[in-house]
Amino acid sequence: MEARHLRYALTLAEHAHFGRAAGALGIAQPPLSKQIADLEREVGARLFDRTRQGVFPTAAGAAFLSRARRALDEITAASVDAARAARGETGRLRLGFIASALLKPLPDVLGRFGRERPDVRLELHEMATNRSTAALVAGELDVAIGLGRPRGVGAEQLV
Repeated sequence: MEARHLRYALTLAEHAHFGRAAGALGIAQPPLSKQIADLEREVGARLFDRTRQGVFPTAAGAAFLSRARRALDEITAASVDAARAARGETGRLRLGFIASALLKPLPDVLGRFGRERPDVRLELHEMATNRSTAALVAGELDVAIGLGRPRGVGAEQLV
């Protein structure tokens, strides 16, 4: 079952007419009718009563549509969440830092970051520069603040 099948069924229920639903979806009526018939076959139940007065959900259709709406809402939320994570608005940031960074610049930077990215969980780890380099190379940190250039095994891979 595809998300479009859920959208088709919900739109048909909303418009109570194959032609109007097809128009709202931007497709022709015959393909919509076929998709709904395919959906009903897949579900194993008649989802709509087709009458002269319109097309109306059956009891099975009402149950299906209730879950279909929630499923589409979840699909939409999943897309939004993925986009936010891709933009760095959610998730976590693992930061290694030397102790002297607590004096400057870390407090100001972290304050601003927290205000701009409130849904990103910060994991702060105080460590020596050579340890933070090793942690970056090993994928244990996302960012490190140290003294001088990174040094040690793998440091040449860092940007």
